[in-house]
Amino acid sequence: MSDKGMARHLARVAAVQVMYQRDVTGAALDFIVSNFVEQYAYEERAYKKMHKSFFKRLISKMDTDINFDEIIANSLDSDNNMNSAPLIMKSIIKVGIIELLFEKTDIPVIINEYVEIAKEFVGGGGVKFVNAILDKISRQMERKCQTQTGT
Repeated sequence: MSDKGMARHLARVAAVQVMYQRDVTGAALDFIVSNFVEQYAYEERAYKKMHKSFFKRLISKMDTDINFDEIIANSLDSDNNMNSAPLIMKSIIKVGIIELLFEKTDIPVIINEYVEIAKEFVGGGGVKFVNAILDKISRQMERKCQTQTGT
């Protein structure tokens, strides 16, 4: 992985950790981020290499009116349910959705990155699930954009 790719990967991992803390604690995003950055700064190697502006863009969208539950529910098969999924997996998917919605990164790169993060945090069937959900969400978003632009 290139230095730029690694810097963005570290930013994604950090954003997932912030989302997870937010989901667990319900604390205000500003509070979580300030504590997280303080704590993360002690791990100088990772913090210095992280793409900080990319990290800030990802976390800045966490307080927008994104209906994550609806987006995820619309991508689930009728026999699937996120209620029993580990919270970290939900956090990975949410940050993936943010990047799909707001960044110009190629969709396969986005999906691959969050699959790699799922391997780090969840493993097993969770990796396949993250891949399937983000792939389905990205295809739904593409169809919606095509419908809106009339193509």
